Amino acid sequence: MLEKGMKPKDLPVKVRRGAKIPADVRAAINAEDLLNLGGVYGDKKAGDPMEYDNLKLVLTDDTVEITVYNRGIALFMLDDQRIRRIHRVLCKHDGSGKD
Repeated sequence: MLEKGMKPKDLPVKVRRGAKIPADVRAAINAEDLLNLGGVYGDKKAGDPMEYDNLKLVLTDDTVEITVYNRGIALFMLDDQRIRRIHRVLCKHDGSGKD
């Protein structure tokens, strides 16, 4: 979560690769087909402080980056299955207890 005056680049970044990605998160990434959902979602200007999620999937041949601004607002305001799929994976990531 960004505090007032912070920028997304100020947030800590967690990087996990290969076997260090929890199995339930890997399964969710595959089940939700997140590798095809790279891009930016949500409204960057929808409030301060704002929610900001960055999911970077590092593959052997390519890197997929997914950024979600204001996930809670986007889920509430939009009926977008892409954001719901990203949300399901991020919830598994947040709740894995392996940070």
